[in-house]
Amino acid sequence: DRGGYGGPPGGRRGGGGGGFGPPGGRYGDRGGGRGGGRGYGGRGKPAPKFVGPCKTVTNILLASPTDCFQFHQYTFDAKDRNNRTVESAGRRKQLLSIALDQLFADKSEKEKKSFLRQIFFSGTYFFSSNLLDGLGELPQKLLDGTQGDGDTLSIVRCQSFTAPSVLVPPSSEETKETCSKDPSSFSTINIEFRCANCTSVFKDKNGILSHCQNTGHKPVNDLNLSDYEPASRTEFAHFCNIVLQRAMSERMARWGRHYIDPTSYVTPRDRRGDELGVDVFQAYSVEFNVGKPSNDENEKLHLMLTVDLTAKIIRTRSLLMSIYGTRNPNTTRFSDQEINEAKRRWIGQTVISKIDKKCHAIHDLVFEESAETLPVGDLNMSHAEYFRVRKNTTLEYPRAVPMVAVMGRNQQLIHLPPELICADELEDEIKVMLPKIASFNPETRNDAIEKVKKFLIPGAQKSRDQGGLLPALGIVLQEDRLKLTAEVLATPEVVTPGGKINTERHWAPQLARAKFNVEPKEVVTLNVIVIHHRNISWERPYGDLVRMINGHESTFRFPDQPIRVIHCDNDLDRHWGAVERNFDISEDLPPNLFVVDMTKPRTVVDQAYPVVKKMFASGGILSQFINFKKCNHCEGGKKSPMILGAIARQILNKVGVVIWWTNIPKTLPLPAVYIGVDVFHAARQYDPNIRKRVAKPSVAAVVMQVIKSPTESCWYSETFKRDAGDEYNLGSALEETLSRGLERLSIEEKPKSCILWRDGVGDAAIEPTAEQEYPAIYRGLGENIPMAMIICQKRISTKFFDANNGGALPQGLLVQGVSNVDRPTFYLQGTSPPYSTPKPVRFIIVRRDQGLEDVSLADLTWQSCHDYPNWAGLIKVPAVTQLAHALAEHAGNFDDSGTNIDHAKYTNKLYFL
Repeated sequence: DRGGYGGPPGGRRGGGGGGFGPPGGRYGDRGGGRGGGRGYGGRGKPAPKFVGPCKTVTNILLASPTDCFQFHQYTFDAKDRNNRTVESAGRRKQLLSIALDQLFADKSEKEKKSFLRQIFFSGTYFFSSNLLDGLGELPQKLLDGTQGDGDTLSIVRCQSFTAPSVLVPPSSEETKETCSKDPSSFSTINIEFRCANCTSVFKDKNGILSHCQNTGHKPVNDLNLSDYEPASRTEFAHFCNIVLQRAMSERMARWGRHYIDPTSYVTPRDRRGDELGVDVFQAYSVEFNVGKPSNDENEKLHLMLTVDLTAKIIRTRSLLMSIYGTRNPNTTRFSDQEINEAKRRWIGQTVISKIDKKCHAIHDLVFEESAETLPVGDLNMSHAEYFRVRKNTTLEYPRAVPMVAVMGRNQQLIHLPPELICADELEDEIKVMLPKIASFNPETRNDAIEKVKKFLIPGAQKSRDQGGLLPALGIVLQEDRLKLTAEVLATPEVVTPGGKINTERHWAPQLARAKFNVEPKEVVTLNVIVIHHRNISWERPYGDLVRMINGHESTFRFPDQPIRVIHCDNDLDRHWGAVERNFDISEDLPPNLFVVDMTKPRTVVDQAYPVVKKMFASGGILSQFINFKKCNHCEGGKKSPMILGAIARQILNKVGVVIWWTNIPKTLPLPAVYIGVDVFHAARQYDPNIRKRVAKPSVAAVVMQVIKSPTESCWYSETFKRDAGDEYNLGSALEETLSRGLERLSIEEKPKSCILWRDGVGDAAIEPTAEQEYPAIYRGLGENIPMAMIICQKRISTKFFDANNGGALPQGLLVQGVSNVDRPTFYLQGTSPPYSTPKPVRFIIVRRDQGLEDVSLADLTWQSCHDYPNWAGLIKVPAVTQLAHALAEHAGNFDDSGTNIDHAKYTNKLYFL
């Protein structure tokens, strides 16, 4: 209901192209138009469309360990003066630093710095690339309590590892085995041009020998490798990533899991040239994984480095400016209504201090005080004086209200001036612009990959006598990026009752002409009730809806006049109060009821929406919101027909009408069951009673679609309240939904195939999830049904570029392989935006029964990406997966997390669109 509208077409010569309208609201109902035209050239030109095989270059660099690669894991024990284990990671790291300083006390500062560079702290142990002198006999106590405030530290044991056996070349493996059996068979040992005592690496033998003669160090060799244990893939990747983090931190600032150049950022501006109040940084994401570049069973495993670029946004606009806008803080006085509105908007929000970068949740806004009038505890000074004297910060607006009450130490409230804090949450206006201000095109991403390569390849990372850390520790990156053979899939045939859709053009105008030509005796006229804001004249937009809905001549129609019209005085309590009075669950409501709610909220996010939707959901009532905030449908205009046309299709989808479909592969046995599963995790919310932000329960959604024929489908869905953050253990939820769905949909013919697309599962949880959910599907649908389970992973860093020019590849790109797990994997590129780099989705085939061996799961997934009923076009994931996501978010924003939804009454209804 909150969908945006298309912008004006792009110019004849391209340029920026048409703008996208604002996205759907936070609480679902995302009807509305598509983006505007993009022109024929310039930045508005999308990737050229073609079909067939092609070559693609990835953002992956292959790497390999050297023949003498090794690393060592030292486990240590830290105890306090009371002989209790030190739990704090920060304190353990501090004690380890003191112990290592003592261990290397006889070394020069340069040598000590080089030794410490190859040591990596990791909680209860630390890694070292080489064996440390002085730790030959273990256990050994390094701190006895006299140097660390009574705390002690002991090195307990050391485990030595080589690279995993699956990564070691056969010749090296044979050499190690032969050497261990018959040492006398070799007269020489293998050495590498890197030092075993420090992180120096050299180009030739003369360099390493000269270094060893001058320092007394030794070169890395394979003399003792036969005594070391091959590391597992997980252990090896963990060590490589810790080393990688150190290598990146030496050249860039770390921000979470990413790395940025603090001096390089962009300050975006709006159309008027005014700053948006944010700075956008290029953030580099780097990660090692052990996997296969292809699905070939004979393909050798490789160490793969993925390099990606993302955007990090920091607020620069203070809370003071957010509250005052363009008004003068020294002279403005707020009305009671403005004060209440500000408190309603900001209390509970997270803010960031500009001084110490700490985050706080706003407990209250004190409009009666300013920094000049509010004293600081017992210090006998005002807050303005306190920040000037203690924090060396002179306030620009010391007399401005309000003071912001946040939680400080020991659960005590403190007050901060609003000009010294920034809101953590972006305004809705900025969120709308994120695709333009926080996206990077292929050229920028390719430059970022080359920049990271210069940091990490041998000889490129030289500053302050430091060579490249990765080659110094035996990890060698290849110069060229991974190239693969790919294929661009043809767009499947999309059909409506009015004929085929020309997918090269916008779908919406073609869908508007779809006609079902249902016989009058089969028509069901819905009983429509209209709720509207007092400032909205409902007659014209309702008449437009009637014309558009009935123009499709489907089974369901709107009457010329609603059976009831309900007026409400505002968009909050009186809105849901009117709903509560008129839709009491105990009241006898007419059958085939549909509610059209015309609202005009004060903000972009309608705060009444989840409250009203929850009331309707508990009674199984279908409803549709129409938002008049951005477009006044009473006056018509160019925007209104596009938005109302999308809403008309959305209403028909909600009552179970299939407006378009794609052809089903003949190899798929029918009837088939498609299943989509996703879990929604709501944002933490501020609890004024405990003065903290607390996590809301998560909500899982299961959507099943029973396909009897390409033109005949039916749906059933359920939601399940979960503990906060619980993504898994959905076996019982799947079983219950499927068994009840078959019963309530009255499916007489037993399904002959089933495909599950599961979202939200990471690599480590794939097998446990499959072991629990796969049998649950059998229990819900019955035994002996051929099934396939596919994991959908959207938040990935893998990107694909044109191997010829480094540019973007079109939608429909299919890439087989590049997997971190031992499962068949493929990637699909659902969209190819002109202003950014296409972001593919990874699909991992976890299970596939014998009865589906002839079905191309990649083609089936691609076809299902064109079937999502709430978007006139292509999406990135299969329709049932996106439906599960929409339903989980819809129910997750209810205060009861969807526990009171009447799923039985919503059988074969997509009420949550």
